[in-house]
Amino acid sequence: MDFSLKRILLYKVLPIFLLLVLILMGLQLINNYLEIRSLESEVQEKQQQIREAKEYQHKLEEELQKLDDPEYLEKLARQRLGLVKPGEELIIPFEEEEQD
Repeated sequence: MDFSLKRILLYKVLPIFLLLVLILMGLQLINNYLEIRSLESEVQEKQQQIREAKEYQHKLEEELQKLDDPEYLEKLARQRLGLVKPGEELIIPFEEEEQD
């Protein structure tokens, strides 16, 4: 190989090639950083959903425990189903509609 050709490759082509490699590596680094930030945000959202699901599960477990209490069951039957004990009368208040 000719000395001047080696010199051209060494001083002109090699720096350009290295610069391109550095630019590509920098772009990849930025892309990876943005991807990591996106994944961290997604992880935080999922952790929040897990916390909310655990709170809901806890409320459901408490409600399930209450269902073992006969007094609570009676209260629910009266409120939601309108049931009454023998000898009691169910009174439903009547609200008149306002006329303009």
